[in-house]
Amino acid sequence: MDDLTAALRAAFAPEQLSLNPADCDRYLCNTMGARRQLLGAVRPADTAEVQRLVCIAREQGAPLYPISTGNNWGYGTALPALDGCLLVDLSGLNRIVHFDPDLATVTLEPGVTQGMLFDFLAQQPERFLVPTTGAGPQCSLVGNALERGYGITPVADHFAAVQSVEAVLGSGDLYQGPFEGLGATTVERCFKWGLGPYIDGLFGQFGAGIVTRMTFQLAPVPTKIQAFYFWMDADSGLDAAVAAVRDLQHRLPGVLGSINLMNARRLLSMMGPYPRDQVRPGTVMSEALVADLARENRVSAWMGFGALYGEAPVVAGARRVVRQRLKGVADRSLFVSPNTVARLRPWAERLPFAWGRKLADLAGTLDRSLRLVAGEPSEIALPLAYWRLSGDRTPDAGLSPAEDGAGLLWYAPLVPMQPEAVAAYRGMVERVCTAHGIEPLVTFTSLSARCFDSTVPILFDPKEPGARERAHACFEALFAEGKALGFVPYRLNIEAQRSAIDYDSTYWKLVGRIKQAMDPDNLIAPGRYAPVELPGSAGQGNIGG
Repeated sequence: MDDLTAALRAAFAPEQLSLNPADCDRYLCNTMGARRQLLGAVRPADTAEVQRLVCIAREQGAPLYPISTGNNWGYGTALPALDGCLLVDLSGLNRIVHFDPDLATVTLEPGVTQGMLFDFLAQQPERFLVPTTGAGPQCSLVGNALERGYGITPVADHFAAVQSVEAVLGSGDLYQGPFEGLGATTVERCFKWGLGPYIDGLFGQFGAGIVTRMTFQLAPVPTKIQAFYFWMDADSGLDAAVAAVRDLQHRLPGVLGSINLMNARRLLSMMGPYPRDQVRPGTVMSEALVADLARENRVSAWMGFGALYGEAPVVAGARRVVRQRLKGVADRSLFVSPNTVARLRPWAERLPFAWGRKLADLAGTLDRSLRLVAGEPSEIALPLAYWRLSGDRTPDAGLSPAEDGAGLLWYAPLVPMQPEAVAAYRGMVERVCTAHGIEPLVTFTSLSARCFDSTVPILFDPKEPGARERAHACFEALFAEGKALGFVPYRLNIEAQRSAIDYDSTYWKLVGRIKQAMDPDNLIAPGRYAPVELPGSAGQGNIGG
């Protein structure tokens, strides 16, 4: 450690280093209640400094764990998969390197957040949508793409939108795509697959290198954006809604974004504080209480939400298709545009009495959700992380669930878009969550016409005795029972990644060989979606933190 410290202090400015335990406290905050021991943290300012850091780490035998902004809420925040890593904080690499409005691409560094890109694009004469998520304006675009995150704008699959990658390998060499090496930089930025084997994909959910630049495909702001909401008053209406969503995704490619389906408990989590005075610790809201709150807040058993994008005549035609397909499926539906709600909100705020305030709150929620589908980052989804906390502990803005002491793990399995599969999955989640005292808040998001991703936030108050243990036990039970039914997550938190490793499978054996070939010293992000060592070698199975 002394040699490592001396080498780092010789290569980096003091303000770029956090080598004392007290200086690393901000990196240790997380929503999972996880614990890690760090060697320290380094904040390089550019790609050359990342290469310099890798060379030092290789000489000193210090494993590195790169983070973009460290706001990976519910999956580990800034923590590495294993103890004993040196964090590489890439938030200082925050340049928008290149923007091509003609080809609709932008090249940026990992420290660029959704909010930064929104501010940049707002200054351009050409208008483009930011690939937003619910994680908030302060979260990295590169980090989200590398975890294969998604949103609900037209370019919903964020890793699919990646056109090219630049990364520093464990050798210190700089990886660039094949066209870049031929001097065809523009082609490199606008053709995803390159020439020969597709290697860029190895940097997603894998410690193959430290990504320092990424080029994204952008979606132009369409002439018309129209959101729609639809409600099913009974649980039995979900089957027909699933079939309708699948059909609409088939019929309206390129016009219809992702569609969300949310159950009543998930909707109530957005409507007001948790009724903890009516719920015993370690239990969940009763069905009778849910029904009472649903009536009070005019919440249905299920609500759907989606958006249409395109030229005005195209959107008008798509709206007719959606309305027709939802007939007999939804008990009610509503089509709104961002401009309409923006005009409604100040009018509603002037109305008297409690119903005026309720309408104003509803208009505000609609306004923020519509801005999100229109490519404007917001914190609309972040208050969810605070719902189970005792007391009024939700700040008005600048939310940081980890620093504010919120408890959150995500269970995010893939579910085939089949009514019977959705029903089996939903029943499993409700049973397992209830048994562990976790509210079964369920959302289905259409990733295609074939598959949903379901997000279940496992919310808990870390200060409540036994709550952390129940939350982790709930996740483990969901993972095990979901796997038995054929539902597995598309991404995993840092504690659960070990559950995905099957050393005897051909797949993970190949992953281990690729990792060894690209990073023979196992220097970059050891244990991240990969065996620490090849099966049968010394230290096999040492993937816990």
